[in-house]
Amino acid sequence: MINRLNPREKAFVFVGVIVLALLFAWFVLLQPYFETMNNLDRRIAAHRHSLGKVEKMSTQISQLRRQLAAVEIKKKGNRPLFSQVESLTEKTGVREQLLSMHPQPATTQGTFRQQSVEIRLEKISLLQLTKLLHVIEYRNGGVQVKSMRVRSRFEDHSILDVNMVLMSLERL
Repeated sequence: MINRLNPREKAFVFVGVIVLALLFAWFVLLQPYFETMNNLDRRIAAHRHSLGKVEKMSTQISQLRRQLAAVEIKKKGNRPLFSQVESLTEKTGVREQLLSMHPQPATTQGTFRQQSVEIRLEKISLLQLTKLLHVIEYRNGGVQVKSMRVRSRFEDHSILDVNMVLMSLERL
């Protein structure tokens, strides 16, 4: 059948067969290979990014563990949270404004026990409140503010009423 074709037709058939073979090689072999390689490169980049995040979180976890160990060392021999809060109010000079202190039931979660104390302060200035919050935040006892509600007084807006829940975590 090919023998009956003239040389020009044979050249067209030969070029057509080569073009079909190249198209077949491209669409069946090369293009899927390149797409797979690009997809794998993207997945490698995503996994490297995730690995970087995991390494960063690992350093943060180790930092937090060191901080927790340091706080636990400082907390050994500490008084109960109720007496700590009482000494904080005396230290900051807001003992006279302390209207009430109510210890909350301790809760246990895993290997930690959370103690809470609700305090109510009346007729306190903003300066006194910030001083108290600063002492709570930067004191070595591990006391934290869990929640706080501040209202200004009706007769004088510069004087505040504060309800605050302070908490402390300790390892069992």
